[in-house]
Amino acid sequence: MCIEFLQQLSNGKAPCTLTEPEEINNLLVLRAAGYVAAFTLRSSQKGESREWGRFLAITPEGRAALAQSPPEA
Repeated sequence: MCIEFLQQLSNGKAPCTLTEPEEINNLLVLRAAGYVAAFTLRSSQKGESREWGRFLAITPEGRAALAQSPPEA
């Protein structure tokens, strides 16, 4: 769930780089919702494509969503 991922991001350090496809997808969903400031990069070399996500910060909207979500178990 993306709110759980947002909670994970709030417990870590920013900025940080994400390389796992599931994490990048969650980051993109959170960015589309306006909960985080983030961007993605894509690189292609020798026919191999890689993607990174860069999480920069949680927005005020993201902090409000965290405040309304139940605490982590």
